[in-house]
Amino acid sequence: MDSRAKTSAFDAWKKGARELSDRQELITNASRDELRKALIELDTLFRNAPGSVHKAYRNLTEKRIEEARESFAGSIGDGHLSWSLSDETPELAASMMGGLIREIDRVLAERRSRWPIAPSEWHVEQLGCWFIPRQGVSALRPARRLQAYSKRGLLFHRILPSVIQGYPVHVVDTRTLHTTASDASKWKMGACLFKALELKPEFFSVAGDKRFRIARVEAPSAEDAIAEQIAEALKENCIAAVWPELTVSPELREKIVGFIRDRDVTDELEAPEILIPGTWHEETDHGTVNRARIYDGYGEERLSYDKIAPYADEGWGMENITAGDRICVLATEGALIGVAICLDFCDVCQTPFSELDVDVMLVPSMGNDRTMQGHQTTAAQVEVRFGTRSFVVQHPTETTFTDHRIGTILPLLKEPNAISPRELGQKTVWAAYKWLS
Repeated sequence: MDSRAKTSAFDAWKKGARELSDRQELITNASRDELRKALIELDTLFRNAPGSVHKAYRNLTEKRIEEARESFAGSIGDGHLSWSLSDETPELAASMMGGLIREIDRVLAERRSRWPIAPSEWHVEQLGCWFIPRQGVSALRPARRLQAYSKRGLLFHRILPSVIQGYPVHVVDTRTLHTTASDASKWKMGACLFKALELKPEFFSVAGDKRFRIARVEAPSAEDAIAEQIAEALKENCIAAVWPELTVSPELREKIVGFIRDRDVTDELEAPEILIPGTWHEETDHGTVNRARIYDGYGEERLSYDKIAPYADEGWGMENITAGDRICVLATEGALIGVAICLDFCDVCQTPFSELDVDVMLVPSMGNDRTMQGHQTTAAQVEVRFGTRSFVVQHPTETTFTDHRIGTILPLLKEPNAISPRELGQKTVWAAYKWLS
């Protein structure tokens, strides 16, 4: 883009900003809902800013943004939304808008005791978004220079679109009293695998196209494994435990959940806040789905998520499933957590998860090293854009690894591509992974 085109884009954006400021200036004693609407509108405006503004924001120090924020403290505190853009450069526009957004974000958080926003109010349908209060400045996203607006624009709230790439976003409040829940930097994630597990697919043809579904699995030591896995998850104080895609039958899933539900009430060990006992091919009124059921630390099902992108290869053909039609997010005290299944979170296809601003992605998967490389690529993309950390628990398809691993785990890495899939191998049925800086 040449300099004239850049100037034209910036001027057009400033024109839209002035129109918004004229409307907001009419607000003289802003209520909670008016401030929330104003913040959502300003966030949308900034995200749609030309590249020159976003580049300028990346270069701003936190001190500069805080100084701009403080300049609005009096007016915003009094409920006046008075601001304007005229002859500012991209740098000055980024600083001023960034400070304005931060101050409204702060005021809404500071007045939360008077102006609570209940989970039933998170979905702001008329503005096409979810507006989710956070418990405080996330330990996962320490704001600093050279970060994009998408990482540090707001500190006390998260704004998610209602729809991403045509998929509705569904957010579920999943808050418990887990001692590590409020500080995800102390989290441990449990990866649960099975030895000598063998998939038993059934094959058929649809319009001449070979299809498959998993009828059952054989895993002779599965029950012993899940007893060990749950015991270790409690001992390690894990916040989540995840099993791979298509490895946990409904019967085995009930046993996993039963271990949590039937615990002694006097047991001082804490159950994981989130359990994802793999996925399974389930029959519904709309056909077969590849479904993950997500449970809380009490063994209660919080939501279910259906895989969007079917698996396919030359040997088995295509996975015979009806594609899922929504994106699911769990809102815990410490983080927003997205759930995807295998190819949904892979660079081999366009994925809505590359646009989902969450702190953590949990991904049950099945595949080979190329599949894991795809996960690593997507994980790197969302880390750069949002600061998201990804936890992928993958069982091999028909591959037998010469290094004796029984699965491959992508832990919560800041640089997911910095290590080879071979080095991500796990040779035991259980391992806990810490949050890594």
